[in-house]
Amino acid sequence: MIYNSLCIIIAGGKGSRLDGKGKLNQTFKNNKTLLEQVYNKVKNQFTYVAVNVNSKKSSTKLKLEIVYDRFSDNIGPLAGIHAALCLGNEKLGENGYVCVVPVDTPFLPKDLGKRFYNNIFKNNSEVVFARSGNRVHPTVGLWKNNIKTKLEYSINKGIRKIDKFTASLKVSYEEWTINKIDPFYNINNHEDLNKAKKMTTFFK
Repeated sequence: MIYNSLCIIIAGGKGSRLDGKGKLNQTFKNNKTLLEQVYNKVKNQFTYVAVNVNSKKSSTKLKLEIVYDRFSDNIGPLAGIHAALCLGNEKLGENGYVCVVPVDTPFLPKDLGKRFYNNIFKNNSEVVFARSGNRVHPTVGLWKNNIKTKLEYSINKGIRKIDKFTASLKVSYEEWTINKIDPFYNINNHEDLNKAKKMTTFFK
């Protein structure tokens, strides 16, 4: 576990292709939800874990702090990243970092936090993104807390895509090998969900 570290699980998506029920409490396997699955992947890597949602109607049986979006419109993942940076500043100050992962990535690697921190310190970057099979995963990253104000400005200017916002930042990437399955495989619909359930046989 990384001392004095923070991870936010982003769970604000509507889940429109999962019957509109959202992904927060979507059943994954063995009566566990996607949130529980992702939490179990990160809980031993970070000192503190919280979950971000975009509605105060959302709830979870896990005893995690719930962090709400501070932008009222449904502006996509940047709202969750902003909420994560707000909590990061509150808990660790502007010189700290916050790791952001989405609730629909059930196979996150056990060395995510360690490798992210090593990368961001080595490259002196403002954000590091996960990459696998030469594909960047912009919703899985470690962000420096002091870019919160830049993000607020960009959102208010109409920026909605992560890559558009980070184009002016110092970005680095951490590459993972795909062994049997992609550690950043994400679930968008029932087909993805059923496929992921079958993939769990690779993990004991």
